[in-house]
Amino acid sequence: MAELPFDPTKLSPSDRARYERMVERRKAEGAPFGGPYAALMNHPQLCEKVEDLGFYLKFQGHLSREVYQLVVLTVARKTGAEFEWIDHVHHARAAGVPDSVIDALQSAADLTEITLAPYDLAAKILASTLAWKNVPREIQDEAIARFGMEGFVELVVLSGFYQMFSAINQGFDVALPVGAQAPFASKQ
Repeated sequence: MAELPFDPTKLSPSDRARYERMVERRKAEGAPFGGPYAALMNHPQLCEKVEDLGFYLKFQGHLSREVYQLVVLTVARKTGAEFEWIDHVHHARAAGVPDSVIDALQSAADLTEITLAPYDLAAKILASTLAWKNVPREIQDEAIARFGMEGFVELVVLSGFYQMFSAINQGFDVALPVGAQAPFASKQ
């Protein structure tokens, strides 16, 4: 599929207001509105629902920024979603995710080889969610103890959210930012 075009000038007045609210809300947090959201704006009501959940998870959720960004990069790498990787790798570094963890993810290392806390436990959970398997009880219990119930639930939902975003990015051929190089030697 070719990139799905979006022209805000063709929106109805109510959809234009919806679009401007989302743009301003994300701008207030220092986040752009583009990429997959631009593709989703071809269905403004759906875009608004997806953006609401994404905004909550990103700016109001219980997970630490470093765990949040680890989830995004892990899902991006496992699904081959290059736009998502490029969009988040600098945020991951800024949140404190070590280069050694980022490099391991970028080279498609086995998630179970990540041993540095808190990434080790998040990686175990992601190994289950990305394989569409139940999180084993002992890992679930450890995650609830470390991240809290809300944090654990958000981690699983965040994995699914970014799996959905990977499908959006790839299904609508969301272009990499101008001048960006493909981050993966080969897609998995």
